[in-house]
Amino acid sequence: MAKENLTDEAAESDAARHEKAARIISSGVAWSAASGVVPVPVLDLIALGGVQTKMILDLSQLYGRRARGEFAPGLVSVLLGTLLPAGATGAIVGSAAKLIPGWSWVVGMTSQAAFGAAATYAMGKVFVHHFEGGGSLANFSAEAVQEELKAEFSKAKTKQTAAA
Repeated sequence: MAKENLTDEAAESDAARHEKAARIISSGVAWSAASGVVPVPVLDLIALGGVQTKMILDLSQLYGRRARGEFAPGLVSVLLGTLLPAGATGAIVGSAAKLIPGWSWVVGMTSQAAFGAAATYAMGKVFVHHFEGGGSLANFSAEAVQEELKAEFSKAKTKQTAAA
């Protein structure tokens, strides 16, 4: 009987942690989409990186992994580099389109917001999976998760397309 109670408590604890992780990712996705509204090219990408760094650090804390702040920005850069071939049009063109007066700013804003939201969702899912497997920021390998990251990014883009 005591063993069943421990199992139930562990399941409740896992469910609560999954719910908190989902809220952290959801908040990161929303703020990433909002970073697309930043009217200055490149500054929008810097804002996106900041949002993603905070999300990774928050997830690290949730899973009880010691996080040193200097790891996360480097990881964000590497992971964005992994996603750029798949979403370069959205990120670079979206940011640069803001330079052209008129409606191109709206196009730039929406494409940058879509890329940022999808990339953040994918990163969040990959880090949750990594932390649940006992990983930490120190032993995270961007090369080892490239395919998973691209798959999560594709899922996020598909969800965006279906919602539109």
